Order: sequence, then structure tokens, then C-alpha cells
Amino acid sequence: VWLSHLKETLGPAKTSWSLYVHIPFCETLCTFCGCNTIITKDHKKETPYLEELLKEWNFYLDKVPELGERPLQNIHLGGGTPTFFSAQHLKDFLTPLLQKIKKASHFEGSVEVDPRRTTVDQLEVLRDLGFNRISLGVQDFNSEIQRLGNRLQPFDVPKKLADEAIL
Repeated sequence: VWLSHLKETLGPAKTSWSLYVHIPFCETLCTFCGCNTIITKDHKKETPYLEELLKEWNFYLDKVPELGERPLQNIHLGGGTPTFFSAQHLKDFLTPLLQKIKKASHFEGSVEVDPRRTTVDQLEVLRDLGFNRISLGVQDFNSEIQRLGNRLQPFDVPKKLADEAIL
């Protein structure tokens, strides 16, 4: 039923679509988080998860070829912390996914990032793949609120990342 609804929705030639990819991993739990997350420092979990995501993506493309024919307006990586994955794993996942679709003329790629964990290499990979927006995980700059939320990051950490993202 789900697949038939997708095919029907994507049937009209002028239809476009958006994609959300959930990457549930975080190295630490923020106490305010309401997301479906897996707390781990074990980065060996990256490869099997990405392999399953690509397997699922290929299943959808096979069953709903319109996904490759209609323009993708937006892709958003959320979580968890998508930048839990290495720059190479982000590239290994997103490259084959994006190669099999048509990007809309005003395509937007966005990603949620943890400024404490995100690297310039990750930002460069995402930018090279057409990502043009990041959502910095900053809830407050008050140190007591950060302690209570288990998300300690002084102002200079997200500022540095924001500055690097602009370059």
C-alpha cells in the first residue's frame, strides 16, 4: 500500500519530493533530546547502518522508479547526529544516493550537526555533494543549562564551526 501511494503521489510529471534520512547515533545523550537515538562511541556501527540505508534506498528505487525521475527539492540528514559518521562514510552513502536522482534547480541539502563532533572534512564532503545548510545543535550558552542538558560547548565551539561552514 505504501509503495502504491508513493507511485501515485509521484505520478504527475511536475511533482517534486523531499527526503529525510535519520541517522540515530550520538556519542553522548543530551537530556533534553526527544529523538530516537542510539548512544555509542563505537564507530564500527557506521558501516552496517549505511549499508542497510543504501539497500533500502535501492529497494525504493526499484519499486518506485519515479524517485529517480522527479526532482529532489530537499534532502535533510537528521538524528541523532549525522556527523557521527566519518567524512568518508558520509561520502560513501550520499554519493550513490544522489547519483540516482535528479536535483531540483533550487535543491537544498541540509544536515543537523553537533558542533562538538563535526569536522571541516565532513563539511567539505557535504558541500561538495550540494549541501548548503547546516543546523547547529545549540540550545543555550549558559554553562549551568548546558550542564543540566549534558551538552557542554562553550560559545567558541559552534562559532568556529559556523565560521568554517561559511568558507
